[in-house]
Amino acid sequence: MSFKHPEILYALALLLIPIIIHLVRWKKFKQELFTNVDFLKDLEIKSRKSRKLKELLVLLSRLLAFAALIIAFTQPYFASKSEQNNISSSQTVIYIDNSMSMSAPTKNTNLWQDIVQDLHKNIDDDAVYTFFTNDDTYKNISGKRLKEVLYQVKLSANATQHKAQFKKGNFLFEKQANSQQNFIYISDFQNVGNQELSADIFDENINYQCYIKQIKDLPNMSIDTLWLENQTANEYRLQLRLSATQKQLQSPVSIMQGNKLLWRGYVDFKDSLQQNISVKLPYASQIEAKVSITDKAYQFDNDLFFTLKNPEKTKVLVIGKQLPDFIKRIYTKDEFVLDATQVNRIDYAQLDSYDLIILNEIGQGISYDVLQKYVSNYGNLLIIPPSDKPEKVQALLSGLHLPLQAVADTNKVFLNKIHFSQPLFQKIFLKKTTNFAYPFVKKHLQFNTPNNWLYKLSDQTAFAQLFDRKGKIVVLNAGLSIQNTNFTEAPYLVVPLFYQVAKLQHNTADLYYNIGTKNTYTVPVTLKKDAVLKLQLAEKEMIPMQVNQFQKVQITTTDLPNIAGVYKIMNDAQKTSSVAYNYDRKENIQQYLTIPSGKNIQQITSFENFVNTQKTYFEEQFIWKRFIILALLFLLIEMLLIRFWK
Repeated sequence: MSFKHPEILYALALLLIPIIIHLVRWKKFKQELFTNVDFLKDLEIKSRKSRKLKELLVLLSRLLAFAALIIAFTQPYFASKSEQNNISSSQTVIYIDNSMSMSAPTKNTNLWQDIVQDLHKNIDDDAVYTFFTNDDTYKNISGKRLKEVLYQVKLSANATQHKAQFKKGNFLFEKQANSQQNFIYISDFQNVGNQELSADIFDENINYQCYIKQIKDLPNMSIDTLWLENQTANEYRLQLRLSATQKQLQSPVSIMQGNKLLWRGYVDFKDSLQQNISVKLPYASQIEAKVSITDKAYQFDNDLFFTLKNPEKTKVLVIGKQLPDFIKRIYTKDEFVLDATQVNRIDYAQLDSYDLIILNEIGQGISYDVLQKYVSNYGNLLIIPPSDKPEKVQALLSGLHLPLQAVADTNKVFLNKIHFSQPLFQKIFLKKTTNFAYPFVKKHLQFNTPNNWLYKLSDQTAFAQLFDRKGKIVVLNAGLSIQNTNFTEAPYLVVPLFYQVAKLQHNTADLYYNIGTKNTYTVPVTLKKDAVLKLQLAEKEMIPMQVNQFQKVQITTTDLPNIAGVYKIMNDAQKTSSVAYNYDRKENIQQYLTIPSGKNIQQITSFENFVNTQKTYFEEQFIWKRFIILALLFLLIEMLLIRFWK
């Protein structure tokens, strides 16, 4: 026990005064002898002893009462836990999950608003905090400033990566001696992507307060996806997929273009948690619309924006003696413009208008400089070499500055390996199949094999290689005639290769894109010098990452835009096209993480819990009131002794 004013303890010396007075005024009894009173002797002695004991007890209770009162004025206290642990200061880092899942409705508002109100009510204006969300970080700001920031934060389309956020919070603490580190992690702990919280991400020197705000078993309906099933001259045929977390949910479904109703339907999850609906829309050159349902749970998955338009066809030019039939079957008229020419009839002025040029078993007779310029203007080149003329192929490779050495080989080999991780094959091979019908190659060229191979033969040489030169160059090592290979009879291999190469720089915009993922598409437009394309939604405008590719512009987006809607693609003040963005539906999956147990990991139900704990930890425990009560108790004892001890 310690004293705030220990100097007052000197007043205890004053307790000697009543003791001295008591001793001085102690009554001395004189013995007087009377006749016939001998029988009173024992009673007199007993009364005298009783009276002395009473006076001593009264004196003791009075002294104790004054002593307790004096000690109370010294303000005695027990040291705080922070003093006991040699802690002189504290740091508080607060993370708030502002992902879309925090929009789950509560009794009055939603999870996010409930958290903001709780913090606004309990945050100390004069305290200093470090605060961050999925999008922003604020270091060492006052509680007053933090309250202002909280009302400015918006929900984010970025799904929360809990492990990354815990690690980020750990690094935001400053190195200070004798400092307590408190990390307040506020989230619904939704598990997007099968995450795990391992014990190794929790620093033993940090106190983790997991503030859990979640609503389980929320009855929710969602518009999951939309795709184009078929297109005719008169209509679009779409497939709409919706899902629910519980059966018996139902809602009207509508498709609106601005204020115009294009289609209306109804979804009823009576027997299943997933429903597919066929939608027919009248043909139009361009549709910018929104699918909507009525649901009171998550709001971000009630709308799905999309665009429909006639895409510009991909142009392919085949240069060679003949146009192979398998190429005709791949590049169909509904999606491609396929042209063919011989070497001596090439119109070099028109080469830049093609998205892909295929050199079919030719090695000489073409301008290498023109081909290099074509590739530098983001054109794609696919080379099918003549298998029996390595010297001509080598001249072509050298003219294009490709680091390959061609050596003829007449041994029959099999194509037995696919490079599944190559970006060219993304979303093509969903499973890494190794046991497939191996196509064979007879006459072929052996190339040294860099890491950019696409298909590999059984002799460990690359059947197809990809080179990045702004545009892409794909080099095969064998001719594809039916006399030399049965490669064309393996559509699961030939179609992805030729199709994807043609589409590499001609990714026309899909029906819609998800915010927060990497999206790439091209816009057929020729920009003026120093001009850029902009994405515009109402009054908001942004410049996405883009590459000017001669007669088209490639746009790449990830976190921006961050608001769902149909965006205009603007070239100066002129609209060239449109593109739709939506929030990712994985945010409505109601699966939650398990928080590891540990001495420094606690769960709280409100920010007030943390504030009260901190006050207890740093506050000294004053006990002067107890001494006041004790003084009153001794005074009461004194009064009782005087009143009732006869």
